[in-house]
Amino acid sequence: MFDFVQNNRLALQVILGAVALTFVGFGVGSYTSAVDDPYLAKVDKVKIYKKDLDRALEGQPADAATRQAALENLIRQELLLAEGRHQGLSASPEALRQVIASLPVLQENGRFSEARYREFLANRNLTPQAFEAQIAREVVLKEQLLPFLDGQFVSRTQVAQVARLMGESRVLKLALLKPEAFAGELKLDDAALKAYYSANAKRFKSPEAVKLEYLVLSQEALAARQSVSDAEVAKYLQDHAGDVGKEERRASHILLTVPAGAKPADKAKVKMEADAILKDVRANPAKFAELAKVRSQDPGSAVNGGDLGFFAQGMMVKPFNDAVFSLKPGQISDLVETEFGYHIIRLDEVKAPDQTAARAEAAERIKRQKASAAFRAEVEKLGDLVYQQGGSLKPAADALGLKVESADWLVKGDKNVVQPLFANPKLLEAAFSDEVVKKKQNSEPVDVGNNTAVVVRAVEHRPERAQAIAEVKDVIRAELVAREGAKLAEARGKAMLADLKAGKPVAGLSWADAGEVSRRAPGSLSIAELREAFSVPVKNVPAYAGAKRDNGEYVLINVVGVNAPKAADPAEGPQIAALLGEVSANAQATSYLGFLREKYKVTVSQQPAE
Repeated sequence: MFDFVQNNRLALQVILGAVALTFVGFGVGSYTSAVDDPYLAKVDKVKIYKKDLDRALEGQPADAATRQAALENLIRQELLLAEGRHQGLSASPEALRQVIASLPVLQENGRFSEARYREFLANRNLTPQAFEAQIAREVVLKEQLLPFLDGQFVSRTQVAQVARLMGESRVLKLALLKPEAFAGELKLDDAALKAYYSANAKRFKSPEAVKLEYLVLSQEALAARQSVSDAEVAKYLQDHAGDVGKEERRASHILLTVPAGAKPADKAKVKMEADAILKDVRANPAKFAELAKVRSQDPGSAVNGGDLGFFAQGMMVKPFNDAVFSLKPGQISDLVETEFGYHIIRLDEVKAPDQTAARAEAAERIKRQKASAAFRAEVEKLGDLVYQQGGSLKPAADALGLKVESADWLVKGDKNVVQPLFANPKLLEAAFSDEVVKKKQNSEPVDVGNNTAVVVRAVEHRPERAQAIAEVKDVIRAELVAREGAKLAEARGKAMLADLKAGKPVAGLSWADAGEVSRRAPGSLSIAELREAFSVPVKNVPAYAGAKRDNGEYVLINVVGVNAPKAADPAEGPQIAALLGEVSANAQATSYLGFLREKYKVTVSQQPAE
């Protein structure tokens, strides 16, 4: 069972994990300006470039295996998009509006903020059109995968069988064979240590490292330092009367959809149904929410009785928007036709602008505008100062009101950098550059993204050097014991297991009670040990099994007894059904991706993904 679950939880977990609707960058190919650049892979007619892969990894350092896995996931996404184009799938304007409005990064106090939206785009040098194109891409990916998440049928028999397997328990005793127990049988003289040292010389080096001082200049911090007068706030509110402190309205609707390209007769039939519902709600307005739950074809709002929440002018399609902002609270509209179908709208509440909040928002916008205008000039000034006073960061810090900060030793090539700032590849390159390390000069300002520039300076430097064998003797001895001792432990363990299964006496084993374990409650057992323990047929108990642990230990398992399954907890039924449904969905998605890989040509270049 464990193999089955693990091996079939690939496609959806990987792809849906990557397609998280965060919308912070561009899609595949978006960075590439030269069509002749070498590409890593090509799916149908779409090429995937190294910069696409870097964006998928968010610029973080990654080993070859991680980069190859990320590249494979980009290929999967492009296969799904190719099929989406073939099927004519696209994201409607209403779907794009709903997704944009729902993004937390674009919300303020739980509601969509146009100011944050514009700031978000400006900070990433995005146009609304490019941003919406990326959202449309992600929505199509979701639409391609969501069918595998819906409608997975799991029978009661399947659930009952799994519940029985999960409920069965076994009583175990364990005996461990540890690698260090075989150290006395290993050859660990100076010659052996030297041979191991010579064979692994590259590993026994102290990598280059640098201890840094640095300055951070960010547009965000610059904004916090800006001052704004009451007169500036008043003028901003006057100039942006329709943008800051807008009136918001809360409405509910019942939607009957009309498919694109519907015949006039079909459209008339939908309109007739909508008219009938309108008569019902006008005759009994208290039934509006109840009818919306049953009759509305907008899945996002129907479950909430048609409630769309609060929104400002311009956030809905024009006919809908015009209708809402012409109603009085409690009033129900005539039928409103949009590109989605026929709506029956009720205005629920009108929220007047909050002047205090509007003034605060205006002040923040003015600060951000001032900071945006000043940031590039400040970066240029920072560049001049750290160049002119190349031997110290203090003059630049004093002139610009910045703080000289310190970082502990930064090891070149270390993939586990504690401070996220120094995981930035461009900053790492600057930190270990000749200018900083050898000439002891300040770096140029490094753009680390999000309108932030960083200057670094080396305080201390340790060059890479080979460690003498005397420094690493203990490490080598421990590695030899772990590696060669693990081989002996496994070989000896398998031989003992064979004797135990044959009924022969085995001396020197110390058995410890592991108690009662089950697939539901495995205790301290690993999946491999649990699998071996439950692979023993019930009729053969008591019996023996064995498994190798990741730490080199070999564990002998004595299956002492089997306990029949306890009565299943009714609450576990839905959980088991959900797990089986997920396994089925992932298996189907994996199969579907295999089909697409045969349908659309995939070319992977010889250029490595590293």
